[in-house]
Amino acid sequence: MSEPTQNDPSYSPEPKALHQPFSWLPAHHQLNASAQFYALTKDVCQGIQTCVDLAHFSVMDRGSDTTPVLNIEDTDRLLRLAVTSSRMLAQIAAVHIDGLDDRAIRKPT
Repeated sequence: MSEPTQNDPSYSPEPKALHQPFSWLPAHHQLNASAQFYALTKDVCQGIQTCVDLAHFSVMDRGSDTTPVLNIEDTDRLLRLAVTSSRMLAQIAAVHIDGLDDRAIRKPT
């Protein structure tokens, strides 16, 4: 069955939802690939920072009388998440870098 179109009498556009996904980017940069990569980088780096901070404070607390926020297993999981996230970001950056020459070749002079 095909989707109804604007000319179809049963067509009614979906109402705009109250919740809009968060983005660091202003509306006029939402579709810009470079801007999207910058926003992704900011998100990933802040996530890595949070993981490393929590792991660090938990390790430091184990050497004192303070109860650590995370147990050893959860600390290890967060550190693996940080490593995996940084690896993912590096791979995405590599794809962007590899594409620089392709875009330069296709760019009209």
